Amino acid sequence: MSSFIGLAALKQAIGADDTVDDGLLTSLIYRVSARVDNELSSIRHGWVGIAVGSNTRASVGSNTRRYSGDNSDWLWIDDASSIATVTVDDTAIASTAYEAWPYNESPKRALVYVQPTSSVHGLTADHWSLGTANVDVVGFWGLNDVPDDIAQVTLALCVLLWRRYQSGDPSPGPTTAIGAGADAGGVVNDPEVQGVLDGLYPRWGIPWVGSA
Repeated sequence: MSSFIGLAALKQAIGADDTVDDGLLTSLIYRVSARVDNELSSIRHGWVGIAVGSNTRASVGSNTRRYSGDNSDWLWIDDASSIATVTVDDTAIASTAYEAWPYNESPKRALVYVQPTSSVHGLTADHWSLGTANVDVVGFWGLNDVPDDIAQVTLALCVLLWRRYQSGDPSPGPTTAIGAGADAGGVVNDPEVQGVLDGLYPRWGIPWVGSA
């Protein structure tokens, strides 16, 4: 199971200075991290996950993903921390022929063919050849580390649910769902919970795009 924050951070946030509730708090972190991960998957097409602990998403890490070229100079891909190699119709593409976008931040979401540097008449930009599942991209998919904003949302939701538990909500232990109406082992989704999760939208909420 994945945990997007550490036990020490949560204990500091709630003012816990003993180990009495460590088991419940650890369970809460796992459950909330899973809820945050599911929210990211629902609002961000191409979300792969974060390589923390024993991540439940087997697709996180170094592997090959396949996309369809659409004859444009942009190839939309899933979240990637880095790109190793690209082949189109089994032909290797030089790493200098494209740039991973966004250029100055991670994760990368597209491969953009480099425009010609010369203005000589007749030069045209290369394109990702039209085809079905004809582009193989090898890279590290997902994120290596938990971004601060995702950690903060996870922490805020843990604190909210812990305060509810202290006020009489069901235990966040391993056999009881957090809050009435939650799926077994899950986190109830009510307006207050959703309000915390909405903090993910400004950076991570994107619709389906292109070939990704």
